[in-house]
Amino acid sequence: MRRPAALLLLLAAVWGFTSASSAQAPRYTPAGLEAIQTLIDGAVRSGRIPSAIAMLAHDGRIAWLHTAGEMGPGVPMSDDAIIPLASVGKMHTAVAAMMLVEDDVLSLDDPVGRFIPEFTRLSPEVPITVRHLLTHTAGLTVSGDEFWEVWDAHSGRTTTTEFSRALAALPLQSRPGEKFDYGQTGASYEVLGAVIEIASGRTLQAFMTERLFEPLGLRDTHFHLPEPKRARRPAFFRHVDGALKPERPMGEDAPRSNYFHGGGGVQSSARDIARFSRLFLDGGAVDGVRILAPATIAMMMSDQIGALTPFPGGLSWGLGAAVRTEPDGTVTQYGWSGGGYATLIIDPVGRTTAYFAFPVMPPGDNALLTEFRRLVREAKAPAAAGGT
Repeated sequence: MRRPAALLLLLAAVWGFTSASSAQAPRYTPAGLEAIQTLIDGAVRSGRIPSAIAMLAHDGRIAWLHTAGEMGPGVPMSDDAIIPLASVGKMHTAVAAMMLVEDDVLSLDDPVGRFIPEFTRLSPEVPITVRHLLTHTAGLTVSGDEFWEVWDAHSGRTTTTEFSRALAALPLQSRPGEKFDYGQTGASYEVLGAVIEIASGRTLQAFMTERLFEPLGLRDTHFHLPEPKRARRPAFFRHVDGALKPERPMGEDAPRSNYFHGGGGVQSSARDIARFSRLFLDGGAVDGVRILAPATIAMMMSDQIGALTPFPGGLSWGLGAAVRTEPDGTVTQYGWSGGGYATLIIDPVGRTTAYFAFPVMPPGDNALLTEFRRLVREAKAPAAAGGT
């Protein structure tokens, strides 16, 4: 199974706008919200996507939520739908890694070979480190036929660590630290997931559940859905010859395995997304529950690759997601998109969160995500001007 080689360029296009830099917390104008709703409803009505959910939040609290289409035949899309996040889930994996850094179990400068010996042979002079994985600068082979053979042989079939060992058998594409290379899936985070498992002594699912999901009150965030919640997963479709074709019926989860995707295995609801975003708005603590220190959150939300960025206009990569830094040094955007069907935008200046997802298998519809992001930007208005 082959994926489009231009995915990173599509993701860059999705992220290619300048967010508002006003220090006032923006509201959303009625006309702006109507435009977003019209976009979503029109995409469903025309058959471009089967269903969708969109959410805007302020200070991590939902201010506007819209659904369209059907979860399954005759079942309207639910506002508590649980949808896989694809690469948006890299933010969760990065948080997990940084928790271990704060625990002094892991260091950003630890060689990956300390945990997975197969990586030692790849670059003995400049070892691949945890920092390289977090910033997609490890030099790993993350695209091409050799990569997809490894992916297809292990994803959902073996374990997170076995995938990583197989990836370590492929030659490096560049020296560690010299190039940002996301590839089509951001596979460095698959290896990061294995490092988290080995360093913590628990599966990625168990570690995130015990240390992140449950303490933070993310009741609907999982790798695999518990049986009672499967009915909240909408039917997934795939674009085939310009038309939507069923891929998985409503309530059918991805096959269970001991492979937990660090690069994008998390599923979540809009409510949980809004709550998760508060980690980044409130310095690592939510309602008195501290997950990370403020300094760690600030690091994650800052440019970590400098001149290596392949993105234009102040956009770069932090830890877990892309960041936009204004000329005055203010960070106005943190977040990412996944699979061409999900996007999460956190604006730490305006203290807003925007989320949009629709159940269409990769490559999804990046152009629709781009249009959503544009309309979100245009819908913002200073609080003094009114709005929602």
